[in-house]
Amino acid sequence: MKAKPPLKRRKFANDWDEIEYLYQKLLYWLYEREDAGKSLPYAERLERLIAATDPSHESILGEECWSLIFEARGDISKAIECRENEICLMRRLHELTAASKNKSIALEGRGYDDLSDRLDLLAPLERDRGDLDKAISILHESKRLCDSHGIEFDGQDLLDEYLGEKEKSPEA
Repeated sequence: MKAKPPLKRRKFANDWDEIEYLYQKLLYWLYEREDAGKSLPYAERLERLIAATDPSHESILGEECWSLIFEARGDISKAIECRENEICLMRRLHELTAASKNKSIALEGRGYDDLSDRLDLLAPLERDRGDLDKAISILHESKRLCDSHGIEFDGQDLLDEYLGEKEKSPEA
């Protein structure tokens, strides 16, 4: 059974509330329904809002949104660049909060499991760009991250698929 799309909304508390709404809509159409065409109106609205709200590309959510926007458009290289920046910002957040007593609040939705998920999203982009070795390397990095923090690695099926693909390739 397919998930239902996020409910339609017309009123928002602030720009970030609307960004979160458009992000959820974009995710639904791009990943749940796998319909990049239907995701494009949300990507366009989100782009205008993100460009005005986070012009310096300093927010984790902003970079995640940019990656999805470019992915919806088929611009894999830009999607990769934004996903890598998102991952870099998440790692920086982990460094900055390492000794904080409010670490759990600061990392809500940005924990090691979320960081692993972002690596798992980056790997197929690299594969789609034609760099299967890099995709595999990213998934191994995600697996090591999970192992070192005692969390489940969700990318095993993808890693197995890519390793099988590499084994079958002529240059393997």
